[in-house]
Amino acid sequence: MSRTTVLRLLPGPVAVVALVVGVWMGLARLGIPLGAPPTPEVHGALLVLGFLGTLIGLERAAAAGRAWTFGVPFLGACSVVAMILGSPRLAAACSLGAGGLLVAVYGAALRTRPADHLVVMTAGAVGWLLAAATWIRAGAVPAIVPWAATFLVATIAGERLELAGLTAIDPAARRLLLGAIGLLFLGATVAWAYPRPGAQLAGIGHLLVAASLLTWDVARRTIRTAGLPRYVAGGLLAGYVWLAVAGLLWLTSGLDPAGRTYDAALHSLFLGFVMSMILAHGPIVLPALTGATVPWHAALWGPLGLLHVSVLLRVAGGLGAAPTFLRVGALGNAAALALFVVVVAVALRRGRRGGR
Repeated sequence: MSRTTVLRLLPGPVAVVALVVGVWMGLARLGIPLGAPPTPEVHGALLVLGFLGTLIGLERAAAAGRAWTFGVPFLGACSVVAMILGSPRLAAACSLGAGGLLVAVYGAALRTRPADHLVVMTAGAVGWLLAAATWIRAGAVPAIVPWAATFLVATIAGERLELAGLTAIDPAARRLLLGAIGLLFLGATVAWAYPRPGAQLAGIGHLLVAASLLTWDVARRTIRTAGLPRYVAGGLLAGYVWLAVAGLLWLTSGLDPAGRTYDAALHSLFLGFVMSMILAHGPIVLPALTGATVPWHAALWGPLGLLHVSVLLRVAGGLGAAPTFLRVGALGNAAALALFVVVVAVALRRGRRGGR
């Protein structure tokens, strides 16, 4: 097997392992008796920098179509293995390399065809790079949250801006989005020295990104259609609402790890917003990564709906100091992801049968 083949094939299965182990860690941290996962303290880093970083790296490498770009998901996969084996410093170093290489991927694209969406996604990659650098410097996962959020929010916003480039967008709306991303950077930078005001600035940035996306995203129109376009739009719009909720919580609480609102502030963004984007885009992204078409089926609404109901329970449980609601919500989050995998697998199987 050639080196290029390894770079292409290894990251996908490792990303799946990262998701499973990361969810297991999260449930264990809430006291749900499902055994003792390895190194549960890296739960957040494993899911954000490990699983999502590797997944985003795979998507961008597949789009670029150049062998060296697959170094991004490969290094992301290496960081996953290091985290699970209990080597956080090695994991952070691998993640730093992955983030830096992703910056180079976008930099190469920018030199070829400069565009606003590439600038925004490059900002996201820099967020990954600085999240890993912060992890190396601080040695604590909570310290990376502002930069990790910047990585994901900017990446997703850039992808939506790329799609919207096919239609007319008011220049003021573009400036609002670019300014909001700049505010995320300012907040994360301030948070290095002053965590509370930095998180509050980032919270304003999240609110503005959500407002911008809700203003011009094509999902506002496609929600009135049917089938897969309506499903995707539903997931996107619900996710934008959760991003606004997260921004409000960051602004009012300052993202205090010891505060009652901390779990709600984190998971309204990383689950309500980010995972909704994953479920919404999954039937579109999977064919690009694997070549396997996911036939549309209304059953896809099931896991998406369960995700949002369970996030609502979890956020309510966190804000209301109701641990039972919080745990039930967390179990619902895990069930939604598992159900999505099952529904997609069944749809793929039926699609293959129909193609014979």
